[in-house]
Amino acid sequence: MRPYVLTGGRTEPRHQLDRTSLVRASSSPPKSLLGPHQARIVNLCRGRLLSVHEVAGRIAQPLQVTKIWVSDLLDQHYLVVPTPSGFTSDPTDPVFLRSVLEGLERA
Repeated sequence: MRPYVLTGGRTEPRHQLDRTSLVRASSSPPKSLLGPHQARIVNLCRGRLLSVHEVAGRIAQPLQVTKIWVSDLLDQHYLVVPTPSGFTSDPTDPVFLRSVLEGLERA
């Protein structure tokens, strides 16, 4: 089957994902019905972190198709991209900015 058929004609994911982006299954996923490929991705990511590249390899699909499916699953809250401890999602957080500055000064 052609990749554009698998993704509904889409060629780009909504989320910025690269091959090393790590994802894991959500601890409280919704209860809606998933297609077979999406369900397999969620099951693979249950209880562990996997890179998008690993997911693509394990489901034997092209990386770009996998990125689109992973992006969809992120939107639907089946998957999450974990934030490393000590990091914040607020780019104006003074503690975060200080740690970035200290890291740059050490480099």
